[in-house]
Amino acid sequence: MNDTPNAFQAPGPTGDSSGADALTWAYMAGCFLAMVTCVCGIVGNSVAAWLLGSRMHKTPFCVYLLNLAVADILFLACLATMLILETQPMEIQSLQIRIYEVVIRMKYFAYTAGLSLLTAISTQRCLSVLFPIWYKCHQPQRLPAAVCSVLWALALLLNTLASFFCSGYWYLNTAHCWSVDMAVSSLIMGVFTPVMTLTSLIIFVRVRRSSLLHRRRPLRLYVVILASVFTFLACSLPLGIYWFFLYWVHLPHKVKLLFRSFARLCSAVSCSANPVIYFLVGSQRSRRLRESLRAVLDRALQEEPELEGRETTSTGTIEGI
Repeated sequence: MNDTPNAFQAPGPTGDSSGADALTWAYMAGCFLAMVTCVCGIVGNSVAAWLLGSRMHKTPFCVYLLNLAVADILFLACLATMLILETQPMEIQSLQIRIYEVVIRMKYFAYTAGLSLLTAISTQRCLSVLFPIWYKCHQPQRLPAAVCSVLWALALLLNTLASFFCSGYWYLNTAHCWSVDMAVSSLIMGVFTPVMTLTSLIIFVRVRRSSLLHRRRPLRLYVVILASVFTFLACSLPLGIYWFFLYWVHLPHKVKLLFRSFARLCSAVSCSANPVIYFLVGSQRSRRLRESLRAVLDRALQEEPELEGRETTSTGTIEGI
């Protein structure tokens, strides 16, 4: 689960062979691209969070997406901080190592929270697709806020356990650390990811079927959810695979180093992609770059189908499939 071994050795290219030069360049190139992506992602998610937080009419999915934007900002900030710290020489027992360890745990916390929030988004929308009348009539108004609070608390609990058993400054216990890793791996890879994939597949099938039968465009909100889930599965899972599986597997240092660099870059792209998705889905070709970001976001998250030749505002109804 760590990006570094329990001995707190700074990650980076090692060795004096000629092959280390190519490895160093590949590693530094990946770090540079990840850093640039982090900066852009922090700016984009900050704008999205500000717009979502200032909306007068907050639909349930605005609450979810606001929390998701906060998780993405935290993850990107931690990743950027790690990249900066890794460019500096680190010595055992130094303050910098302790800061690095804290940042690792915060990044893991943000990753878990973001994954669980995205799972909740796809699951809740899947229920609205399968049981529209029941969902519309029985959905508690405060359910999104309650679900987000529970998911943040769950991510904090998992992170606290991992920090206690896997940190050299608390209570380092390899056996317990491995047990915690396996429990978290089972939850993330065995529960969250399959549920998110299955519910998104159901949404895709229903949207595709409705588009073919009724010959109308799918609701933009469905496109946002499906695009966000696909981006996560394609880009963020490599980092989860490294954290929960490859870290415990004995592979050559070069292989682990290159995969870690690739996974970081992919995860940075994944956490930075949502604001771009909102803009692309919510904008109209005829008005692109000529309307406010708030109008684009409102259109991307509206929960009513668009009428032919018109625009509809978000009223919170569950229709459009």
